Amino acid sequence: KLEELGVREDTLVVFTADQGWNAGHHGVWGKGNGTWPFNMYEESLRVPLIWNHPGSIRAGAVIDAMVSSYDYFPAILEYLGITPPPGPARVGRSYAGFLRGAPPRWRNRLYFEYAHARAVRTGNLKYIQRTREWPSELYDLEADPGETANVIDSPQHARQLRALRDDL
Repeated sequence: KLEELGVREDTLVVFTADQGWNAGHHGVWGKGNGTWPFNMYEESLRVPLIWNHPGSIRAGAVIDAMVSSYDYFPAILEYLGITPPPGPARVGRSYAGFLRGAPPRWRNRLYFEYAHARAVRTGNLKYIQRTREWPSELYDLEADPGETANVIDSPQHARQLRALRDDL
């Protein structure tokens, strides 16, 4: 329809969602609250994010940076050349430069919170801290991208676990 109206080149299209979804992954059908305790599997957290603007964003470009839903508001404002209105401090970082071809230059680290769990994810690790009633988890996403082995008690990961706990 945009092409039919002659406005496709002038129209930014963004496709995203509000949460991830397990469709049988990990034996779960649903999102993070599809298990008890609530899960923070990648399938529950990861959401699609596609920006399309012919002539402005290179078709097929894949950006290797972790961005949060919090980053969307500052990114779209910057992309459209709009100065954010004055007001209270906002969370989120703009990734508009990535859309223009600039290489990611920020710390690849995301934070999550859901009910009784808090988590931090880096490029290769995910630490999920729970209340005393539920076990915490640590996943080495390079060695185990399917998050099948909780390595929280692994001596090889003790230093990284301490750093992630401190960061969280």
